[in-house]
Amino acid sequence: MAKVKIHIDGKEILANEGANLLQESRLNGFNIPGLCYHHKLTPTGACRLCLVKVEGQRGMVASCTLTVKEGMNIVAFDQELEDTRRFLLDYLVSEQNTHYDGTYTDELRELIHRYNLHKPENRYFKPVKPHVEFKVDDSSPVLTYDPSKCIKCFRCIKACDEVQGKNVLSFYERGLNSYIVAGTGVWGDSECDGCGECIQLCPTGAIVEKPNREFIKLERVEQRVRTTCPYCGVGCQIELLVQDGKIVRSNGVEGVSPNDGRLCVKGRFGYEFVHSPDRLTVPLIRKNGELVESSWDEALTLIAQKFGEIKEKYGSDSLAGYASAKCTNEDNYIFQKFIRTVFGTNNIDYCTRLCHASTVTAMLKSIGDGAGSNSIEDFETTDCLVVTGNNIIETHPITATYVKRGAARGMKIIVIDPKWTPLVPYATLWLQPRLGTDVALLNGMVREIIANNWVDHNFIESRIEGGMQAFLELKDLVEKYTPEATEKITGVPALKIKDAARIYGTAKTAMVATGMGMSQQVTGTHNVFSLLNMILITGKIGKERCGIDPPRGQNNVQGATDVGCHPTMYSGYIPITNTENRQKVAEVWGVPFESLSDKPGLTTVEIIQAAYQGKIKGLYIMGENPMISDPNLNHTEEALKKLDFLVVQDIFLTETARFAHVVLPASAWAEKNGTFVNSDRRVLRVRKAVDCPGQAREDWRIIHELAARMGKPMPNYRDEAEIFDELARVTPIMAGISHARLEHHGIQWPCPTPDHPGTPTLYLDKFNTPSGKAKLFPVEHVDQTERVTTEYPFILNSGRILYHYHTGTMSRRNKALTNFTNNPYVIMHPNDASKLGIKHGEKVRITSVRGTLETQVRIADEVLEGELFMPWHYTEAQVNRLTRDELDPYSRIAPFKISAVRVEPAS
Repeated sequence: MAKVKIHIDGKEILANEGANLLQESRLNGFNIPGLCYHHKLTPTGACRLCLVKVEGQRGMVASCTLTVKEGMNIVAFDQELEDTRRFLLDYLVSEQNTHYDGTYTDELRELIHRYNLHKPENRYFKPVKPHVEFKVDDSSPVLTYDPSKCIKCFRCIKACDEVQGKNVLSFYERGLNSYIVAGTGVWGDSECDGCGECIQLCPTGAIVEKPNREFIKLERVEQRVRTTCPYCGVGCQIELLVQDGKIVRSNGVEGVSPNDGRLCVKGRFGYEFVHSPDRLTVPLIRKNGELVESSWDEALTLIAQKFGEIKEKYGSDSLAGYASAKCTNEDNYIFQKFIRTVFGTNNIDYCTRLCHASTVTAMLKSIGDGAGSNSIEDFETTDCLVVTGNNIIETHPITATYVKRGAARGMKIIVIDPKWTPLVPYATLWLQPRLGTDVALLNGMVREIIANNWVDHNFIESRIEGGMQAFLELKDLVEKYTPEATEKITGVPALKIKDAARIYGTAKTAMVATGMGMSQQVTGTHNVFSLLNMILITGKIGKERCGIDPPRGQNNVQGATDVGCHPTMYSGYIPITNTENRQKVAEVWGVPFESLSDKPGLTTVEIIQAAYQGKIKGLYIMGENPMISDPNLNHTEEALKKLDFLVVQDIFLTETARFAHVVLPASAWAEKNGTFVNSDRRVLRVRKAVDCPGQAREDWRIIHELAARMGKPMPNYRDEAEIFDELARVTPIMAGISHARLEHHGIQWPCPTPDHPGTPTLYLDKFNTPSGKAKLFPVEHVDQTERVTTEYPFILNSGRILYHYHTGTMSRRNKALTNFTNNPYVIMHPNDASKLGIKHGEKVRITSVRGTLETQVRIADEVLEGELFMPWHYTEAQVNRLTRDELDPYSRIAPFKISAVRVEPAS
């Protein structure tokens, strides 16, 4: 915005032209009162407390309804204005229940004291009662609404609509008798999903959160700690309120990217697990078949001895490690350093191999980086958005708020998903292909784009390897994927394929959000190649608001790979076979160059397969739970049982930890300092809010001590900032970042120097490939190896839901979340249910060739006939008992999305 000169109460200030006058006044030190205005909302002018006088205009005007213009002369404070504000506030207070219990921030109460209206002798108006008796609505799992405290300011309604894009709230009745309703009446029966935006923006305490309400007192809060949310990969900035050594509240941090105060239900209410009575507090050692409490000295001595014996007897490659997408960059960096320098192997991986490995593999080969190319905020401003295989509203709710705001302003949205998702009502077009037909569908769209010349020839010539020759090879391959032929393969009507190609191909700017629906297949890498082919021939990458963005499912799944938790790459995505870099790493680490192996390590599923075969003898797992997240769990269980020695370092006794020989109590996210990297490559601070319970320790400190006990000591790091400094020295994409630079805001890599601002959009000048150009990979559709049979007539899909996270280890220990939903289920099409005689809510048994489970059935047309969907957060119904561990040959990812099963009533 351009700066203009205005005068407020005789003072000349520079203000942003076109900005809200009330906001600009407050930013410049003029504390004009107001209750209905919030910087994230469109102005309402309802409370009238922000009245000012503007030269050239008659009377008093609500400053929240004015925009800044050059030369404005404003009176913000004089006796008439203050008397009017006091009068208006007095009248407003006369209608309210002003009782305050100290559990929430009350802007109305602050103004009452500011204008001395807390003293009866200063009041003019007597209390006024409505004609109806207001009833408190306590039906929501997470909040309480008290109509007697509501001032009808519209902030909650606009927060729900304009910020979160949900439009659940509205007014009922009129005038003094009006009050807020959710949905058609009762809050707990409405579509409200508990994000709490209305709580955060309510100025009076009419809407207050339930958790900890019985004992939180703001005056007793001893710390307010800004940190990063521990759930999905958005990286929302939150403020934790700590009272008596415990987290009692989580608020969104306003004015800071990527969330600007927005949170989802997990970010606002999902902190309770930190103080769960189930937390591990002492080391455990298996003795006589049972895990029993031990001392740290005994546990670490045993681990060092056992791992050392295995290494000496069977060699370094008989050992392996699982890093963690839930731990900090500093934890993960030290862990991969431990595996490479102490174990002496590259057998290190983690759960990214189970979710986005094929996406990263394809992107690295085609464009040179496996991370999202755009900022999260761009999801609002691009002209067209393709969301494929990603239930973005449930899995990345805050990113979805930008998407919904974009839809409201006219952005075209194409949803490609075999299952209905909550984004479909916002979409311009929904393509519902059969499971496993993504390559065919995308090839069909590419053919239509080429046939209509919606291609960018200049981009193809200048920025794609092989130029027009490479393009013609792609054109020849996709020629047979006519809309009609593609319809036969995918089930998507030919007309919809044409419409989707036209919308994307003709858009001025466009982005693609791809998810695990695309990546978790044996053809996952080819799926993403097809997607990239479409992006590249239209030139919709390497430009502002254009690109490909895989929203990452966990808080630090991006960062863990960034810092080297990968079997073939060091920190910063540099191959372990790069001799020059290996020499640099050896020098920084202070180890002999020859000690760093250049032999590619095993991936996550390969480690389990090798354990089953007896090749991996010892396994060190930090913060991962493969007994929920791995495919073919029966096989995984047998593999873990075959290990000579298993160490699990975690915050709970997980399904995996129950098989361990030693269990180490680690720190939760709120008990440590460090950094995460979110989905748009933004490195963000994590700050300690509370102490670890019992004898639990920070992850990196455990690893650090174990290295010393195994005869390979690391430097005596003073703190996490010093670890990051070392990390930056061997990670070119983060070379210019430090904890100090991250104090107030995140920085998006690549950031090569300390004075570099970070990179919001990738590939503006060149791609990160050796040639600087992107590469097309034409690929054919092939049928899935897992197909329906007479015995197994359904194809099972799986994924996440809003209220739970990953393996459920954290989210299911939060009453606020489990009150919304806490039972496993399978979704079945009504026609299929009718054929089998199965009723909604009935218990069914689902069986594949690999295993069986029981769960309840939900009948809904969200899935196609012959297809099923199950969430996989529930240990009592482990979906991965049914999935297979066949691997994509390129990325080594398993096909969690396509499993042939049968369904029958449970006896």
